[in-house]
Amino acid sequence: HKDLTTLTWDQIHDEMWRVELALSRIVGVVPAFMRPPYGNYNDLVRQASEIRGQKLVIWDFDSGDSVGATPDESKDDYDELIDEHPQTILALNHETIETTAHQVLPYAIQQLQDAGYRLVSLAECVGLPAYQSVGPRGTPD
Repeated sequence: HKDLTTLTWDQIHDEMWRVELALSRIVGVVPAFMRPPYGNYNDLVRQASEIRGQKLVIWDFDSGDSVGATPDESKDDYDELIDEHPQTILALNHETIETTAHQVLPYAIQQLQDAGYRLVSLAECVGLPAYQSVGPRGTPD
């Protein structure tokens, strides 16, 4: 990922357009939300997101997987979070990291459900549609 705060207006739009194009081609959707890489955003990123019809979304819990946390460290972080029992949790996990997908997330899901949390999509959590549009899949590159 590129840090969008280091890019020009045109470069920010290009990065966002590439994501939109990929999603449209692969699954036929245009997203209504945008998570800026590294959680970094500035006024240009905020304005570009708004113009593109996407709500900017930032997590309030990071499993640490993208910076090298081991599965056990991520699980311990989830345990500490659950002990604090915040009303809502918007977690950042990277499903492209195999140990996150196969070890951390199954553990976290079970622990969160056991603690009484109801797991929902971001769209359901904030009460907005997940996509600006849904259409037929395109042709992936």
